[in-house]
Amino acid sequence: MMKNSSTQLGKILAILPNIQKINLRCEADYYGISHLIAKKLGLPFTPRSLAGWKHGWLIADLYYKEQLIGGSREANFLVPLVAHKHFLYEYGINSEAIGMPFVYVEDIVTDKIERVKKSLLVMPPHSLPYTIHAWDEDSYAKQISELQNQFDLIVVCLHQSCVDKRLWVDAFEKYDIPWIIGADAQDKNALIRMYKIFHSFEFMTTNVIGSHIVYAAYCGCKVSIFGDYAEYSREDYKDEPFYCRFPFILEHNIRYVSRKSIEKLFPYLFSHPKEASIRVKWAEEELGKVNKVTFDEFVKLLGWLPKEQFVFYAQKIYSKIKSIIIHMFKT
Repeated sequence: MMKNSSTQLGKILAILPNIQKINLRCEADYYGISHLIAKKLGLPFTPRSLAGWKHGWLIADLYYKEQLIGGSREANFLVPLVAHKHFLYEYGINSEAIGMPFVYVEDIVTDKIERVKKSLLVMPPHSLPYTIHAWDEDSYAKQISELQNQFDLIVVCLHQSCVDKRLWVDAFEKYDIPWIIGADAQDKNALIRMYKIFHSFEFMTTNVIGSHIVYAAYCGCKVSIFGDYAEYSREDYKDEPFYCRFPFILEHNIRYVSRKSIEKLFPYLFSHPKEASIRVKWAEEELGKVNKVTFDEFVKLLGWLPKEQFVFYAQKIYSKIKSIIIHMFKT
């Protein structure tokens, strides 16, 4: 990597928050959004949220309620779009359309972030602790390396799980392409981290569909799908807990994430990275920015009111005592 590129990367790394691991009590804790909201409200701690909140970008057509609520048993749900709210209403499920968590980060990060001209962020597909993949890492890394004379800075962003397994690491290091760690669901600062990364690069390219595309576009990156497309298979997710519970969701999603399907849904995303366009308004619509609420409203939406918290923990204590008593009589 050239000296100037190294300096630019150093400046980007300097503005990123440290990774702080947290325990995940519910979906509202994922990527640290509940902690960010609590801090914004000046609360001394982060209450346990009593509502589910959809995180991932919904790409496949909406057929099953589990696509929005997962395996959650929460009584209320927060969803990105009004169409999602109407869909859940048909199942008798209470929900509110408030946009995705990522759209609230811009109200938390006040720093002015310099976007590096002629910079390219590369985001290959990521694994999870319980998934296994067989991507051709070297082939994609080689395709990216052939772009080095067209950009002043190329950096690969990898999921923590991939780094732990050394997926993609060796392939990109072979071509002297630096990498950084991106999001981790257990990182309190994950959303801030990704927001700052996306605002630091002019272009973002990937070889797979996913939330990273719409997040990057929302932040003003010129996004593209380029290179050998990384297909997912049923075998990849055979041990994934959610899909083990709801295999019909896996079957449904697999049909929608193939290259053939994505080319039909989003033909404008397939291009050479240099020819990619800004698609902020498209991303705002996909993420439900128009449905944003004030931070004060989250106290009620997330079930953080004192009365709701008291009832929740009282019920937990009651259930625990009941379980102990039943066990005592059985023995």
